[in-house]
Amino acid sequence: MELQGFAKFHQLLKLDPNPSSLGFGPKVRAGDIIRFASRVRLAKNFKGINLEGYSQETNDGYDAFFLVFLTHSALERFLEINSLKLDALDSLMAPYNPEKVIQKFVEKDKKGLLYNFLYERINDKKLKVKLSDCRSYNSTNVAYISASIRHIFAHGHLCAHSNGVNPKNVYSICTSISDFLLTFMDTEFAKKIDEYYSKVYADSQVDLEAICFE
Repeated sequence: MELQGFAKFHQLLKLDPNPSSLGFGPKVRAGDIIRFASRVRLAKNFKGINLEGYSQETNDGYDAFFLVFLTHSALERFLEINSLKLDALDSLMAPYNPEKVIQKFVEKDKKGLLYNFLYERINDKKLKVKLSDCRSYNSTNVAYISASIRHIFAHGHLCAHSNGVNPKNVYSICTSISDFLLTFMDTEFAKKIDEYYSKVYADSQVDLEAICFE
């Protein structure tokens, strides 16, 4: 599964090879968009890993962390091509009902086993505060949770049973995070492409589809 607006974006490059004209960052090149799309596609099509000699429960736990790892790496590319910082996602995510993801993060980790493991090992003071804000429902920026998981997992600290966490709960939390972020990025990307199309060509005499999709 690819980005909703990726095919259309690719065709629009025939008219203007500069992605900044479409509303992306001033230094963004077509290759940056392609790398973003590739990472989204990888996360969307990730079907898990197959570990020999591991229980299915443990396998599921690692599946979950790998999924968030891939999804957050796509989010990093999303931020880059749109010249955004992590904090800017607070308002952008609001229409997508991020509260449900935050609620699952808290309810599936009632004892704070996953949260405490992450919090104690994050060396970025700002991210620690933001993760705590998510836990206390003072923030609905799902990216703070994915950033925390990605950071601790990538550095080899986080395992399927770390701190006694239940891999089934971890899987539920992580798939909720990934599904939300992938939908958010997919929709926002398509929206940007469609807005450009409408703004530039809606009232013109140019038959964009005839040019792009011939």
